[in-house]
Amino acid sequence: PNFVWRFKNKIINIHPSLLRGSPGPQPYRQANEHGVKIAGVTAHFVSMHLDEGPIIAQESFRIKPGMTLKQIVAAGQKLESKALVNGIRLYLTKQLDVHWAVVLAV
Repeated sequence: PNFVWRFKNKIINIHPSLLRGSPGPQPYRQANEHGVKIAGVTAHFVSMHLDEGPIIAQESFRIKPGMTLKQIVAAGQKLESKALVNGIRLYLTKQLDVHWAVVLAV
């Protein structure tokens, strides 16, 4: 917590789910097991609480009937870099402002 607090809203993480749903490990597996129809990825600022930092960018994809876990992971991984690069670009070009744990585009 001490490290994260010193760099508040400066550390960006990519999480393989549409947060606030499916925080923690193995969200693609959770989506598969729970029959989720739309899955995705989230670029967010790291906070002291796991996967609860302010959301910067999200990308989503449809889970088609019969998709295997391996196919779901592959579809999600294609979007992970897109969301992360978009989040970093917005941060570096100073197009983000955080108010009350919500990211606003400037």
